[in-house]
Amino acid sequence: MNWIRPFSLIAPPANKSHLVASRSYLTYSKGELRDKLERNPYSYLHVINPTGSGSQEVKRGTVPFFKKVKERYIDFKDKGWLVAHEGDRLVVYRQSTEQHTCTGIVAGLSIESIRAGKLKLHEQTLKRREQLFAKYLQTVECNAEPVLCAFDDMSTTTADEVKRQIETATEQRPDMDFTTTDRIRHTLWILSSAESLALSDQAQVLSPIYLADGHHRVASSLMLEEMESTKKSDGTLMAYIIPESELIIKGYHRGLREVSWSSEQWEDALDKLSDSLDYVRLDRKVLSAPSRVGIVHLHTAECTWEITLKASSVDVVDAQILQTSIFEAVFGINDARNDPRLTYIPGTKNTSELLQQLSGHTNRVVFEMHPISTAQIKATADRGGFLPPKSSWIEPKLRSGLFIHEI
Repeated sequence: MNWIRPFSLIAPPANKSHLVASRSYLTYSKGELRDKLERNPYSYLHVINPTGSGSQEVKRGTVPFFKKVKERYIDFKDKGWLVAHEGDRLVVYRQSTEQHTCTGIVAGLSIESIRAGKLKLHEQTLKRREQLFAKYLQTVECNAEPVLCAFDDMSTTTADEVKRQIETATEQRPDMDFTTTDRIRHTLWILSSAESLALSDQAQVLSPIYLADGHHRVASSLMLEEMESTKKSDGTLMAYIIPESELIIKGYHRGLREVSWSSEQWEDALDKLSDSLDYVRLDRKVLSAPSRVGIVHLHTAECTWEITLKASSVDVVDAQILQTSIFEAVFGINDARNDPRLTYIPGTKNTSELLQQLSGHTNRVVFEMHPISTAQIKATADRGGFLPPKSSWIEPKLRSGLFIHEI
């Protein structure tokens, strides 16, 4: 059987797709979440947040909570707000913004093949989160958001025919086409069973592919197979697979709290690290983002320095060098995941926004990072290594409830 294959697709009807599909509930403020739940009865937020905004009726992350998710999911199906498509299908999905467009395949990946190494991973997962998500899948019995994967279309021509078939599908009238309030356009072509099989057969050349986002979902799906005793899942993980050239990678910046150093103290500290870095003070009036991998900008409330990391390479990422050379060696931050002094800022924040966060805070600094390269991600995955926590902010971010796979 193909390792990239059609799956049993459940999706909202076209006339409600823009209302059903939602961002992760974690991306909404309390006010936004309350507004969505009160004003949009079709939002998939009602499924993944079944107790409403701020309710303590059932504790989130427990089996009783997961059972309520399943009840609400079944209710959506009964009302016709989620519909099963006949036969196993692939979906060609395009996400477009004013700056960027990516087009790929929503498909099922064989869990057996994932275990065999056809899907390359680069992040270390937390066992407790794996267990939590596995229990969620075991209880709810469906997955409402694909993991994000990328295939190599830059160093080989193997994938050219797959890209041509995807492009051919997009020449037809889409089954869904809508724009959400964040100005992202979502366009879907649900392939027939015959078209799905043909594209699936061609897609077998895409091996390996690289996981870009969704490491805990992969780990929990693998764990579910081990948990199930009397009943197995269908052995499939839902994934959105796009060309590597269309992947969007942004920096993931580091914030450091409780450091009330003067500019002179910072330069004294950087002088002592001359074996691992060079630095120069920058003019704040003409600042721009770091220009390449290996360049980091250190911002305080008053000054900015450009730091050049000497060890930066395809095998050693900037976040790891900072962790070892500065956070551990200078500040004693050995637990990058849990030390409250170290914070992480998504790469969606630009330089001016980062500086605004420091205004009036003399005890905080920000290390502005350049995006990690796809070559670094692949090199790490190929050797079976792991990137440091929060090494990259990767897009596209996918909606919940637009594609659902019952496991």
